Amino acid sequence: MSLASSRRAPASFLALRPISHAIGLAMLAGLCLSMPVHATDTDATSAPAADASPSPSRANPNALKPAKELEEVEVRANADTSALTQAPTQADLTITQPQSVIGLDWISNHVAPTADYATIAAIAPSVTNVNPAGPGLGESKQLTLRGFNDNQYNVTYDGIPFGDTNDFSHHTSSYFPAKMLGQLVIDRGPGNASTIGEATFGGTVALSSKDPTDSFSFIPTQSFGSYSTSLTHLEVNSGKLNDLGGGKFIASAQYMSTDTAKTNGDMSRKTGYIKYVQPIGESTELTFLSNYNYIRFNNPNLSSLTEDQIQQLDRNFGLNNDPTSTNCACYNYQTKETDLEYLGVHSLLSDTWSVDNKVYTYAYDNTSHESPYVGTKVSKTNMGGFVKINNYRAWGDVLALVHADDHGQFRTGGWYEYTDNNRSSVAIDYGRDGAIDVKPGASTFGTFNSKGVYSGPYKYTMTDQLHTGQLYAEYEWYAYDGLSVTPGVKYFHVTRDIQAPINQGTKTPLYYSQTWDKSLGYLTANYLLREDWSIYATAAQGFLTPNLNQFYVPDPTANNTHPTQTMNYQFGTVYKTERFNADADVYFINYKNYQFSTTVPGTTDPVYYLAKGAYIKGIEGEATYYIGGGASAFVNGSLQDATFKGSNLDMPNVPNRTAAIGMMYENSGFFASLYDKYSGGQKAYNSTFNPDIASSVTSTVSTPGYWQAAMSVGYGQNLTGSVIKSYKLRLQVDNLFDAHNLVINSVSGNVGSYYVLPGRSWFASVSLGL
Repeated sequence: MSLASSRRAPASFLALRPISHAIGLAMLAGLCLSMPVHATDTDATSAPAADASPSPSRANPNALKPAKELEEVEVRANADTSALTQAPTQADLTITQPQSVIGLDWISNHVAPTADYATIAAIAPSVTNVNPAGPGLGESKQLTLRGFNDNQYNVTYDGIPFGDTNDFSHHTSSYFPAKMLGQLVIDRGPGNASTIGEATFGGTVALSSKDPTDSFSFIPTQSFGSYSTSLTHLEVNSGKLNDLGGGKFIASAQYMSTDTAKTNGDMSRKTGYIKYVQPIGESTELTFLSNYNYIRFNNPNLSSLTEDQIQQLDRNFGLNNDPTSTNCACYNYQTKETDLEYLGVHSLLSDTWSVDNKVYTYAYDNTSHESPYVGTKVSKTNMGGFVKINNYRAWGDVLALVHADDHGQFRTGGWYEYTDNNRSSVAIDYGRDGAIDVKPGASTFGTFNSKGVYSGPYKYTMTDQLHTGQLYAEYEWYAYDGLSVTPGVKYFHVTRDIQAPINQGTKTPLYYSQTWDKSLGYLTANYLLREDWSIYATAAQGFLTPNLNQFYVPDPTANNTHPTQTMNYQFGTVYKTERFNADADVYFINYKNYQFSTTVPGTTDPVYYLAKGAYIKGIEGEATYYIGGGASAFVNGSLQDATFKGSNLDMPNVPNRTAAIGMMYENSGFFASLYDKYSGGQKAYNSTFNPDIASSVTSTVSTPGYWQAAMSVGYGQNLTGSVIKSYKLRLQVDNLFDAHNLVINSVSGNVGSYYVLPGRSWFASVSLGL
């Protein structure tokens, strides 16, 4: 097996012996080379042109051969165990920025069946995740990547960026359950010129759909476990349909219900998924995918708790059933409906040219009952609350055109997306069967005073649109045998429009539009020292489109709303053999234009300012060693230092380190894992602090780092001469040692508010192959 050409083979690393030597070589190489990156193509049927080994003498990479197909095999007849197949996180030899690939075996056998992508990603270095409701049973509260928050990095699905239009955050439980994912790739950096999205600022969490198999199968799965959780999943693979020219599809349906780890935190979810792949001749392939999700859940009014509240209400408090309490589940619940569809085409146009295009749409529709209060316009004892509506639909297109020859690859293309978002929040009176909260006979719309300030039941009502266009070009030059150097440039253009009869916060009308554009440069290099060892260097610019929240002020023109930017420098190495594979990197990030909000002196009017920014630097690594007999040991970790330029204060809510250590086993149908994950300590400051002025911090609350262990064990067997072709049994336990941990969220006055992590939970599953 030639490891130099295996784009999808696993790799990991935390060993410090290769790091000093390899990074020294990388720094030396970096004097003459530096950045974008081979964008990791996470769609298993997308352009093989991205499957690039850095040797100038390789065969034409445009040949229509999909990357390693992401097909789930319930029971493997003969497990090919090695460090390459058992590493839970991995990197490719040809990468040019730090990367962790999490494969289908880990997703299907070693995380809770209820998991969402945040739960899966948490095993990677520099990634932390907090889910107070249980694994995948509620939305992640702190999925951080190198300390960057959820709205500061991209999340993509088969290469399509998705997320909220206002701040680019994500709802981890509202789109793609674990059983509908084929792979996760954590790219820790802004990527290369061809990396698209609103938030290349902090990196990319790239999700890939699961592929259909060549043979027919029907796989029902039933899971149950803690918190009265039940999950039913049905999956069918058509196999190749000869009457349709070899077309094939995979279709799944899933239903989950759970009480969650929080009292009265009930949640139910229905999900459907289909992916159809149709070859056309020998040079073209069409793909259609659709994913639909409907979720209903009770949403705690207190998403995080103070220490006093924990003492009074207990650690697992979420909601109660008392209709006289603002914490009643009857006033705090949401429904969400999401979908994502795309039609993709990949075609080899000639011996040297290929094209890959996806036209897509996705939508999010949320109705939320929230912020209850006592005393309405009709009665001082009636219970009131707000109904918030947030719905948007995005339309877009992703185009990639590649020319490859013996000298290199030229890649060009672009991305365009238009999103239309409607948002409103209105006060209602539950004592009057949810009628709008106004006095009898009064106008339901309300009035505006002489200063144009609204008075009435609406908190806000608005429509906003986001138009994003990005164009890029890059050339991967095979400069020398084993050496590739890739310069690139990207241009982006963003326009925000807002039409708000009642603006959020100010309650005044706002009709406003603003446009930003910028060109960004990239330079990268990868050098294959030998077929099992490479080094790479990166210099890249990242950016973050301005947040819509910056418009919720009396005069948006007074805000300094430049796109937030990063300048990233990274050096790393990857080493891969069947016995041992590892990778490590060091990085330095110049974080520019740190946005923070405060109030105009002498008023309560909010305004956004730009601080000087921050410096973020660190070291990361991951490694897997195959012991033998089906057993492997793995370890990964990171150290990080993030401080503001002006004050030298530590950045808030940024874990200072991560670590993971564990064992994997697979032999004769048995499989098991045991691992422990460490998330470092972090701190939070009073909300009025100024990142540039250390003395503005009047209160600091910290929480220490914590370990949480998990275990998975299972057995599967293939059968012959039976209707049942295979079966698999699995038990998974989270927080194995029942640790009770708190993670700081925010500070009000001198009082900290904490996310409370759930105790031990277990989930059992049985699946059949028919």
